[in-house]
Amino acid sequence: LSRLPSTRPHPALRIPAAIMVISYKPEDHQLLCVGKDYSSVMGDRKSLLQLAADGATTAPSATVTKIPIESNFSANTVAIAADLFKALDEMPLPGVVACASGRRARIVVAAWVAARKGGNADEAVAHLESIGNGGSEVAHWVHGAVAANTVAKTNPLVFRQLFEKESSTYSYLLADSVEREAIIIDPVDLTVDRDVAVVANVVTNDGKAGLKLTKGLNTHCHADHITGTAGLKDKVPGFKSHIAAASGAKADVHMQPGDRISFGKRFVQVIPTPGHTDGCVSFVLDDRSVVFTGDALLIKGCGRTDFQQGSATTLYNSVKERIFTLPASTIVYPGHDYHGRTSSSIVEERVNNARLGQDKTEEQFLGIMATLNLPYPKKIDASLPANLVDGYPSEAEWSLAAAKAA
Repeated sequence: LSRLPSTRPHPALRIPAAIMVISYKPEDHQLLCVGKDYSSVMGDRKSLLQLAADGATTAPSATVTKIPIESNFSANTVAIAADLFKALDEMPLPGVVACASGRRARIVVAAWVAARKGGNADEAVAHLESIGNGGSEVAHWVHGAVAANTVAKTNPLVFRQLFEKESSTYSYLLADSVEREAIIIDPVDLTVDRDVAVVANVVTNDGKAGLKLTKGLNTHCHADHITGTAGLKDKVPGFKSHIAAASGAKADVHMQPGDRISFGKRFVQVIPTPGHTDGCVSFVLDDRSVVFTGDALLIKGCGRTDFQQGSATTLYNSVKERIFTLPASTIVYPGHDYHGRTSSSIVEERVNNARLGQDKTEEQFLGIMATLNLPYPKKIDASLPANLVDGYPSEAEWSLAAAKAA
């Protein structure tokens, strides 16, 4: 047996007694891990689920299933959770789940229990943290696995990628297709009328037209265009603007790291990714299928760091520690692209990103960023002052609109 602490599972997460993450100690009813040396605990167990690619599958009296996954959960896709959960659903009981150390087994079982007990991934993550099996890549995978097999099935996503050609800015419309509530990420002032029309004309699978747009989320205080949140508030009753509190800009709602911005039964989570500016955030969807990175991570590149309290060191750490730890299959939707590309993926950017991929060191990244010699942003003198007051021409007009809304 491995020498792991004798820690009881998180009380909110009830692991079924018949499913044992190796090993199970009958004398104190604790869940521990032994990994590959499972033969001593098989006994008359009826099934074995092996998660290690090179793990043994010797269990003469048991039903054996083998679904190899990586010990680094940022290398695993969320999609594989469906196969894992199905295998657990169908396992003859009592059973055993094995891997090299037992860590993968505990993570998979915790996610499966959360998904089958109402979809509370927070309980699964808290349980794993309490037994020393946490980490950002684990939390992302568990949240994605649980949401993908619960709310993403019952409340499918409506998604539209929208483009503003003058600044090459992407805006993103997301909605819960059942509840019909929608949010928009990084709207632009020049395309407010188009965005309102798109919202009104979306037809969902049930044949119904129109969504209720409730929130506008800015990834940061932009320097190359004016946000469309002011215009949307004029045209959409009840619409609220959101920006990170760290941005220093005005908005109806100031977001904090970890906040969940809901739309119907779906949500995006706020991930702080400063560096391009000191108030940048990214938004990851509940099922970790997509992440909206603003100007922090672009396709094969990243945002500049030479103005608005930018920092190359901070951006390097943001991408490496908070974006590249997402599941490999997560689709990356950037704030801009100047070459006709629409999206990438986490694994593609880990490999292909010219500034941050291929295990670039911080020193290499700093050298790249220091020699970009980029021109002064042509619209910054008009955009930045307006974006500091939520897209209004002046602070006085913002104050007047805020008072009217109140």
